[in-house]
Amino acid sequence: MMFLKRLPTVQEPRLYMALERTYLGYFKLLFVSIGTGLVSARLAVLFLALHYAKLGHFFTELFNVLTWPAIALVFVVGLNFMFDLQHIEKGPPVAAKEIIDPRIYMAAERTFLAWVRTGIGLIAFGFVIEKFDFFLEQLSIMLHTKLVMGEGFSGMGIIFIVLGITNLMIGGINFIRTVKKVDEGCYHVHKFLYGLYGVILFGITVALAVMIIRVSL
Repeated sequence: MMFLKRLPTVQEPRLYMALERTYLGYFKLLFVSIGTGLVSARLAVLFLALHYAKLGHFFTELFNVLTWPAIALVFVVGLNFMFDLQHIEKGPPVAAKEIIDPRIYMAAERTFLAWVRTGIGLIAFGFVIEKFDFFLEQLSIMLHTKLVMGEGFSGMGIIFIVLGITNLMIGGINFIRTVKKVDEGCYHVHKFLYGLYGVILFGITVALAVMIIRVSL
C-alpha cells in the first residue's frame, strides 16, 4: 500500500504495471477464498445429508470464515488500488528515453501473464463449482436424498467463469494498448480499463453477496 507508507514515486510504466500485478494477486487470492468457501458450503450439504453432522458444521463455519471477509476485502482492496494509483500520479513524469526500454516490454508481458493466470484460475474455479453441483445432483439421485444447494446457489460457478473471461479480455486489450503507447514513446494509465474492471468486480461481488444472503435466509 504505497499511499499508506508515503513512499516516493514517479510516473514510471514499470511502477504502474507492478501495481497492476500486485492488486491482481490480491483479487485472485480473494476470489479463490470466496470460491473455496462456496465449495465448502457444498461439502457441508453433502456431509449433513450423509449424517456426518460434525463435518457438515465444520464446512459451514469454513464457508462463513472464507466467504464474507473476502467479499468485504474486495471493496477495501479496490479502494486501496485507487489511492495507490493517485499516489503514483503525484510523482514527476519520466523522460521518453526511459519509456522506450526493453525492460518496459518485458514488464508488460509479465503484467499480461498475471492477467492470464488470474483469468484461468477463476475459470478453473468456476468449472469446479459447477461440476460439484452436478456431482451433488447425481449423488442425490443415487442416494434418493435431496442434496441440491437450492436455487440461490445455482449459477455461482458461471459468475466465476465470466469474471475469468473478463480478465483475459481486459488483460489482452491492456497489453496491446501498453505496447502501442510504449512504441510511441509515451505511456498513459488505462483508467478506462481500470474503471471498467472495477465496475465488473463490484457488480459480480454484489451479485455473489446477494445470492449467498438469499440462500442463507
